[in-house]
Amino acid sequence: MMLYYWGKKILPLCAVLIFNMAVAQAQVQTVRGTVYDQQSKKQVADATITIPGTSLGAVSDNNGNFTIRQVPVGRMSIQVSHISYEPLNLVNIVVESGKETILELELLEKLVTQREIVITASREKLTRRQMATVSAMEFNAEDSRRYAGSRNDVARMASNFAGVNSVNDSRNDIIIRGNSPLGLLWRLEGVDIPNPNHFGGLGATGGPVGMLNNNVIGQSAFYTGAFPAQFGNAVAGAFDLSLRKGNSNQREFTGQVGFNGLELGAEGPFSKQSKASYLVYYRYSIPGLLKSLGVDVGTGAAVPRYQDISFKVDLPTKKAGQFTLFGVGGASSISFKGDLKDTANFYSDPYHDLYNATKMGVAGLKHTYFFNATTSYTLTLAATGTGVVTRQDSLDASHDPHKNYRSDSKEWRYVAGIALNKKISASDRFTAGVTFDQLHLSYADSVQDYDYGFIPLVREKGHTNLVRGYAQWQHRFSSRLTLNTGAYSQYLTLNNRGVVEGRIGLRYATGNAGALTIASGTHSQMQALMTYFHETRVGEGYVQTNRELGFTKSQHFVAGWEQVARDNWKYKAEVYAQFLSKVPVETRLTDWSALNIGAGYGAGLEDSLVNKGKGYNYGVEWTVEKPFSNGYYFLGTASLFDSKYKGSNGVEHNTLFNGNYVVNLLSGKEWQIRGMHTIAVDIKFTTAGGKRHTPINEAASRAAGRAVYYEEKSFSERGKAYLRADIKLTYRMNNKGFMQEFFVDFQNVTNRKNIFNQWYDSRAEMVRTQYQLGFWPNFNYRIQF
Repeated sequence: MMLYYWGKKILPLCAVLIFNMAVAQAQVQTVRGTVYDQQSKKQVADATITIPGTSLGAVSDNNGNFTIRQVPVGRMSIQVSHISYEPLNLVNIVVESGKETILELELLEKLVTQREIVITASREKLTRRQMATVSAMEFNAEDSRRYAGSRNDVARMASNFAGVNSVNDSRNDIIIRGNSPLGLLWRLEGVDIPNPNHFGGLGATGGPVGMLNNNVIGQSAFYTGAFPAQFGNAVAGAFDLSLRKGNSNQREFTGQVGFNGLELGAEGPFSKQSKASYLVYYRYSIPGLLKSLGVDVGTGAAVPRYQDISFKVDLPTKKAGQFTLFGVGGASSISFKGDLKDTANFYSDPYHDLYNATKMGVAGLKHTYFFNATTSYTLTLAATGTGVVTRQDSLDASHDPHKNYRSDSKEWRYVAGIALNKKISASDRFTAGVTFDQLHLSYADSVQDYDYGFIPLVREKGHTNLVRGYAQWQHRFSSRLTLNTGAYSQYLTLNNRGVVEGRIGLRYATGNAGALTIASGTHSQMQALMTYFHETRVGEGYVQTNRELGFTKSQHFVAGWEQVARDNWKYKAEVYAQFLSKVPVETRLTDWSALNIGAGYGAGLEDSLVNKGKGYNYGVEWTVEKPFSNGYYFLGTASLFDSKYKGSNGVEHNTLFNGNYVVNLLSGKEWQIRGMHTIAVDIKFTTAGGKRHTPINEAASRAAGRAVYYEEKSFSERGKAYLRADIKLTYRMNNKGFMQEFFVDFQNVTNRKNIFNQWYDSRAEMVRTQYQLGFWPNFNYRIQF
């Protein structure tokens, strides 16, 4: 019935689109960009850029810049060649009438021996992961908006990659190879940033709505294991995000409305004589409007409000190098009222009123300067901050509120970092960097206790310091064999804990467009900052029993195989093992472990912790990919894994995130009509092991008047399999001087009832089951001019 209802809404629109196609006229656009040396990052002159199948092309000038005019709109490929560099072949480049296409192309210098010039097979992608050997994926703004079900969110997009499990429709937490989401590092423009999601808790890494605007995302990378030494203070994976540059040639504007909000964007040069450019996008939420249309957004009767802004300013100079100013910030709030009839609320329960407000921001200034053609440095100064205000009141039988929990906590940091990049030769590249973080905090967290009344959980103001450093070396023994190695270290002045750890990887390219890879690394991570200041009641006072916690440690081992076949079909398999140690567990003998927290609105509130826990993850992953060409694409990923842990009692259990398997199948097809109209259909199917949970002892719960669990069976039960199918329909029209795009993303088209959670209702004295979003249509309209 719901599909029939929405079908009636969409059919009139289809009639209008068909009429527009009848009067279509082919459109063209300009493609511009810059060619760089991949190792030194210096501009490359005299590179030849061509568009296969056409007579269009250009040669890069002394500054590496090129311009190709009169390029037909649609998807195209580009080939780049230079006598001293390996060829580069890029596919799936989108050209639209409302915006110039701007590319940053990196070429890898050929290896020259005494006997020959060794020529390798052409690459199919831009690369930001030169020092990564295994478990790395690249993406850009187009990838983040292409897949069905992704909601224009880079985190939800990443859930389609091998090794990533996300079976929570209400949040975008990234679970990598069975690890807690807390093990993920978010990095933007080289700066480690706090949780970049609206309604995200302190120390968490996910949330219901992404704050990172995909319209401003540049070429970025995602790592899931044995990542390079430039990334530290993380045990699971890393997002390495960049913001694209604004158009330095002409002013362009974007308008968008959809699930993520009402959005306006602008970019362009500061003047016609200047090469300096700006980029700024602002977004404001519209769930209130969606709810008035009868669309369930998963918040019950409450209406979420949020807004965010992203910006980047590039200031090139003739002699002083490149200056870049960038930033992202946002704020959100929501208020829930307890209501037994409100069964569509994922974020609160019927017996509590809840108010939550969050803020997050990052701003930075970078200076990049070349001492010569092979040596450069980047100096970064930045500030980041995040804050959460939460008020929860319990409701009595008369529905009168009583204070239950209060939190007003903030974290902010000042960052200064310097990185050196040296291209020693075509065979060798060396990078190194040091970063100093001054961590500031202000915590006021308290809760109602049955015995002691309103007691503090965390009360602290002050600051501490984190010093980090790394060094990396890449050596190409030949065109086939490459070594990536490095070391990372960090030191926390709060409790004088430090670590030095190594990374190493080898990649051997076979003669048939394939490769064998192997890598290993030790990865350590400090605890969420608030964890160190949790208080334990001792007599009439309180003691910070977590203050001496050390770093959690994880040893990664990964081996892989890659193969590129005909028509760019790609096959990849990886096996991995991870061994975790020094995991925080309770001093008393329990099953609790820090490896099971992170999929909610905080980093846990446990005290009296010690670094004596252990865990392990191992598994195998497969990827089959056909990049977008000839009008279609395909991506299939499958992961089989096992994730176990031991608490302080030494008993082995499944982790909360041990779903055991996940399979994603995605495909899409585009049809171009009369040169300016595009119709696309994208589909996605996901199945994964159900969410783990600890069974509730109903008899003991009734006697205690609260939930009592079978602790000896921690996470022993798994819900029924998660299944979801999404279908996305897109229409894009390229008019002269502007582009319009409309899509409707039918999520969970089968209306599958996937389990969200099970909880004990102490007043009804029964276990209740709550289900995730059913069938949900997501609309989006975008215009560029």
